[in-house]
Amino acid sequence: MQSSTTDSSVLFNRPLWFYIKNNPRAFSLGIVFLIITNALDGVYPLIMKTAIDQIEAQVPLNNIGKTCLIFFAVMAGLAVSRYGWRTNFGRFHTFAAEHIRQKLFRHVTSLGPNFFHKNQVGELMSLLTNDVQSFRQAIGPGLLILADGVIIIAVILPIMATMNWAWTWKTLVFLPIVPFLIWKVMRLIHSNYKTQQDRFSELTGVAQETVGGIRVIKSFAQEDNRTTLFNGVSSAFEKACNKVARIDAFFVPVMEFGVTSGSVILLFIAKDDIYSGAVTIGTFVAFHRYIQKMVWPMTALGMGFSYFQKGYASFDRIKDVLKTETDIPDNGTYEIAEFKTLEFKNVSYKHKGSDHYVLKNVSFSLNAGESLGIMGPVGAGKTTLLHLLSRMYPLEEGQILINGVSIENISQESLRKTLLLVPQEAFLFSESISENVSFGLKERASEEEILRMTEIVDLSKEIDSLPHKYDSQLGERGVNLSGGQKQRLTIARGLIMKTPVLVLDDSLSAVDTRTEKAIEEELAKSNSTTSRIIVAHRLSSLKAVNHLLILKDGQVEAHGTYEEVLNVSPTFQKTVQIQEKGDHHE
Repeated sequence: MQSSTTDSSVLFNRPLWFYIKNNPRAFSLGIVFLIITNALDGVYPLIMKTAIDQIEAQVPLNNIGKTCLIFFAVMAGLAVSRYGWRTNFGRFHTFAAEHIRQKLFRHVTSLGPNFFHKNQVGELMSLLTNDVQSFRQAIGPGLLILADGVIIIAVILPIMATMNWAWTWKTLVFLPIVPFLIWKVMRLIHSNYKTQQDRFSELTGVAQETVGGIRVIKSFAQEDNRTTLFNGVSSAFEKACNKVARIDAFFVPVMEFGVTSGSVILLFIAKDDIYSGAVTIGTFVAFHRYIQKMVWPMTALGMGFSYFQKGYASFDRIKDVLKTETDIPDNGTYEIAEFKTLEFKNVSYKHKGSDHYVLKNVSFSLNAGESLGIMGPVGAGKTTLLHLLSRMYPLEEGQILINGVSIENISQESLRKTLLLVPQEAFLFSESISENVSFGLKERASEEEILRMTEIVDLSKEIDSLPHKYDSQLGERGVNLSGGQKQRLTIARGLIMKTPVLVLDDSLSAVDTRTEKAIEEELAKSNSTTSRIIVAHRLSSLKAVNHLLILKDGQVEAHGTYEEVLNVSPTFQKTVQIQEKGDHHE
């Protein structure tokens, strides 16, 4: 535990050092190969100088041939060393990106619903993709560019000074301006790129919302209005892209300014030395090549610092999420061997930052094999009660006990193997129907078991009508199924788990009474000790339960058998009158 805390501290305070320490081989080899590359790259203009001077002096061909062989060997060495630093640096920064991405994903999935209520899905997706990529660019290409620039200066500047000090300082006099200009251009690009990404997010959001709500849009004949809206945000995105492109167009001219100014100065100051024979043509050619090479490190300083600025800003956002502590920590050690009892004792709950109690002094109990129905008007606290039971929300007041043990002392894995919540909102994954039904199992269920469960929820005939039957791939969130089909499929997914306690949060509203009866029969025969907690608004869903709990304004209005509750609960009495009257008219 102490080691994990220390590692996190190093990661948060010195992320670059953390990844160097954890992947030293790739980083060290990358630096070594980079030094070799720049050393060889600094040498080959001298070899060209020698070759040109030999040709000018008309030396024997075999001497020129030796120089050519040396030149070839240096270029071959350059190819090998370039491959070496690219592959090793690639391993280093992709390892870092993979590590931080997995760490971030694990942490986000450990956080409770309260975190996701405060953070939009799009922002979290951007964090897991764009911000991780930006941080990778900083400690990968950004670090490489800076190191490359510094090494090139360390190699080339002494060579140039040795060749001709006067030429060196005169031709490089304007180069120190280049890093500042590059940095300025990069800052403008990044600030406008952020605007471009914001416009892109708006465009994606409108497109996603339009496609997702196309049935509603068509129902209200709003196609033209949505098209106008889409065209507006698309045009804003186009303008943002063009602005970035205009600024980006300055990048190459700024780089070429250093080469052009140095080359022009060299032509003026070198002519007299060449005419007098003080320097050779080879020296002039080599020196001009070094001027060209010195432009890159000046550019690299501006680019590298810009990468770091952007990458570490992204890391700060990542760090903020990683430092967010879950409000439902998994500190429990108790493992449930067999479910016996569930008890709520004076449970109260209010959302963080609110003074209003969603639940107030709720108490009830449930034994193994019994069933409990929960009913109440909208906003009575039914779903919140289930979220507390399944530890989606933190318990702050009162106690929830399973087998006499507080759920906070039970490991979350054990709790969720014992108690399975089938939520009101059906959520399916972009996988096959069989994989969706088997989602909670360690291995895919047998075809016979999947078929049996879908028959119970009256879905097998509809699945058989699909081209690939049970291997049919569902679209995003099961978009190619109707709402009722999705809900019935999630019920089948819950039934196949055979957990000691099955909790249905108004899930039976999507099934008819015949299917509802088949589900009850399956639960009754699957395990004599299976307990059910059923939240429902329909009386037929609650007639077979052992106990009823009526909630109103977050408090228990009545608790007991069907008849007992009917005698004392005004809310339940009104519901019975309305539904029986509706059945009578039918």
